[in-house]
Amino acid sequence: MESFVTFLVKTASLLALFFLLFPFIATVVSFLGGKRDKARFGNMHKEANETADFGCIITAYRNLNIALPAIDALLKQNYKNYHVYLIADDCDISELAGSSFPDGKVTVLMPSEPFHAKVKSIQYAVENYVQPHTHTVVFDADNLAAPDFLMEMNRYIQQGYRIVQGKRTAKNLDTIYACADATGEIYKNYIERYVPYLLGSSATIAGSGMAVETGLLKEFLYSPEIIQLLKDGRVIVAEDKKLQNFLLNRQQVIAFAAEAVVYDEKVKAAAQVKRQRTRWLYAYFQNIPQAARLTVGGIGGFNRNLVIAGIFSLIPPLFILLFGSVLLALINCGLLDGGWFMVMILGIVFFIGNIFWVLWLNNAPRQIWQALWGLPLFIIYQMLALFHIKQASKNFMHTQHSATVGIDQVGQQQ
Repeated sequence: MESFVTFLVKTASLLALFFLLFPFIATVVSFLGGKRDKARFGNMHKEANETADFGCIITAYRNLNIALPAIDALLKQNYKNYHVYLIADDCDISELAGSSFPDGKVTVLMPSEPFHAKVKSIQYAVENYVQPHTHTVVFDADNLAAPDFLMEMNRYIQQGYRIVQGKRTAKNLDTIYACADATGEIYKNYIERYVPYLLGSSATIAGSGMAVETGLLKEFLYSPEIIQLLKDGRVIVAEDKKLQNFLLNRQQVIAFAAEAVVYDEKVKAAAQVKRQRTRWLYAYFQNIPQAARLTVGGIGGFNRNLVIAGIFSLIPPLFILLFGSVLLALINCGLLDGGWFMVMILGIVFFIGNIFWVLWLNNAPRQIWQALWGLPLFIIYQMLALFHIKQASKNFMHTQHSATVGIDQVGQQQ
């Protein structure tokens, strides 16, 4: 029995060490030799000279006021070929009273019955396009696209990429929770999007601020999996991960456009942290089997894109990986020799050091460095979210936002 327990502890420790060190090693390799500007990888189209026509979908849920600055930001784009679609899901349309939009640029769509599902809102928008769009860009209602956002996305599309993820950046750093949330976004942008992209793989999809070739998006929206989930009345929480898996299984490459900035509101209070992380944790655990299949399939098929993307999808959330590794280090100290304990501690040091290195490489704002002392509090509320994971399978778990600042104000702050 003791030998079996020892075997389990060693196996878990090796797996934890791999997840601790892989981001650091990948960062070093990409930093020293990663280059992806116009390289040809995966199932990409030939470089195109024509400009993309974007259908920009804003999914609003129970709050239209928060979406008005998002529309204004899109109307200020340094780009011409696009149309904005505002989906008012379970919203009070009277909130738009007094608002006026340029003719031919904005379409407001209000379903007769509430959807309570982001996938349904996107389906509804695509079905009601006023003109054919080569690509579709999805935004959350609190997102603000920088003036050059669509122009930068088009630049990557002209290189042949069919899916491009923009760079989500915090538009508010007004609380400890917001700074902690922004810290995680900086880390994810670099480790899970920029690094894989440099290594010849795909960036992870963030759920908003991404452009997808409309034909591909329709294939996903009306795929057997999505149709069955909607038919069964099940809550679709991880639509971004499902889309990512769908695209990777079709040998697609997801580019990361670091220059295409979309500002995203960060959580301001503890209740928001717990609610948002409950949804994210549920999505992570639900996605483990598919991520494992992608990784194994990539190894068997010598497919770098699938292997790297699959591994990054398997890496646990930061707080789970960190606390799990500390626990394993303590168990190793009691069950095994001191060498295993020291190896685990070394892995944890490299992991934490990599986080600080990423913040430094990205010139993290002063507010984030000053708020790092509040990370333990942020982690505590993430741990509490673990006890509410089952709620995410029954509830839309929408994160409420309240900031109504415009793109001009955010641009000045940046």
